[in-house]
Amino acid sequence: MFEQRFYVEGLAHASYLFGANGEAAVVDPKRDVNDYLAAANARNLKIVAIFETHPHADFVSGHLELARRTGAAIYVSHLAPATYERVSVRDGDIVRIGSLEVMVIETPGHSPDSVTYLVREGGLAVAVFTGDTLFVGDVGRPDLRDAEAAPEALAFALYHSLFEKLLKLPDHVRVFPAHGAGSLCGRNISGAPDSTIGAERAGNWALQIAEHEKFVERMLGNLPERPPYFAHDVAINLKGAPELSTAPVVIEMTETQLAAHVSAGGYVIDTREPALFGAGHVPGSLNIGLDSALFATWVGFFVPSDRPLALVVDKVTEVEQARLELARIGYDDIVGYIEGNTLVDLAQTSQWSVNDLREAMRLGLAPRLLDVRTVSEWDEYHIDGAIHIPLPRLPRRLDRLPKEEPLAVICGGGYRSSIAASLLERNGFRHPQNVMGGIAAYRKTAPREWSPAELVFIGQGI
Repeated sequence: MFEQRFYVEGLAHASYLFGANGEAAVVDPKRDVNDYLAAANARNLKIVAIFETHPHADFVSGHLELARRTGAAIYVSHLAPATYERVSVRDGDIVRIGSLEVMVIETPGHSPDSVTYLVREGGLAVAVFTGDTLFVGDVGRPDLRDAEAAPEALAFALYHSLFEKLLKLPDHVRVFPAHGAGSLCGRNISGAPDSTIGAERAGNWALQIAEHEKFVERMLGNLPERPPYFAHDVAINLKGAPELSTAPVVIEMTETQLAAHVSAGGYVIDTREPALFGAGHVPGSLNIGLDSALFATWVGFFVPSDRPLALVVDKVTEVEQARLELARIGYDDIVGYIEGNTLVDLAQTSQWSVNDLREAMRLGLAPRLLDVRTVSEWDEYHIDGAIHIPLPRLPRRLDRLPKEEPLAVICGGGYRSSIAASLLERNGFRHPQNVMGGIAAYRKTAPREWSPAELVFIGQGI
């Protein structure tokens, strides 16, 4: 059996090409499908099947385009309310890929329609593609399809899928999940690309909770924030996304056209680094920098999926990268782009150094400080007196902040705080300020605390 993993940073999405004896299948394909075609061609494999473990919430699948370009059938659970042409599969169904036998295992829990695909070679189970049911070191969260099934019911189903189905497999079976570290479909997924059933049985935190009720309780607690775009992506995946290869080219705009776009209610995403954004930007634009792997995820948190977007870029070469990242979460309505250095009618956002912040704090002249890091980051270290609102929660808590007073925003390194400052400005806050370098720089520049022994030497002039 041949297998190859394809990984999208930021979305932490893993998809796979596997096969034997001239035939191959793709599991949970990303929106851009050329990589699979090239890899299959390089090994003289014909892609004959596309396996979807479930209708995904966090990314848009390229299954329709891949099916058209290869002639492969799309396999998805009979419980998925999909409207595209597909083969509906049930527990125990068998699909043959060359000399391999792929058996369907219904594993609801992460979603009502989750399935995993067990691969047998020579009659022996060798691998299982677990989608978002079982990760390396973690399991799928049960709340992302709550419009269709109660999270409590899904958590109960997840227990059964894990303990009564997947853990019944032999220890040597390799586990290939749909996500890696950082995915919002889990809590604390390992960075390892794959695992085995035996390793997960022994070391996965969730699989140590053998009591059914306690398992459900833990599954419903400490869940990450859910970006609003997740529901949008499920809807797209159930009907099938337009082909990315036929998407129109993003055109260059004039500043007049950009102003008309804003007046009509469109969003502007300024993809430049915080310093360039702070020096001059379109009023009301959001600074979500393209240099972060989480660019698309942050757009999905703060930009409604039904609103047209315009991009401000530092260089024209960045337009295609931004378009692809946004397409991967189903944000296809990009009306155009403009280079930041051509803008004239600009707003500015003050950029504070951590040294300026320290001095203002020492003199009692510092503005209110808003910390937008995660709860765990805050618990590990924070500045006394700061207001703590994690960035994903900020839109819901704007009414807790003073609109007319200066407000300095800090995060870990200056990226999230610039998003927050731009979001505050868009919502009518008069004086948002970004703290450059964030808590990392603040801690590095902290005055040294001398030990008593060192103070004695200093006092003696040594």
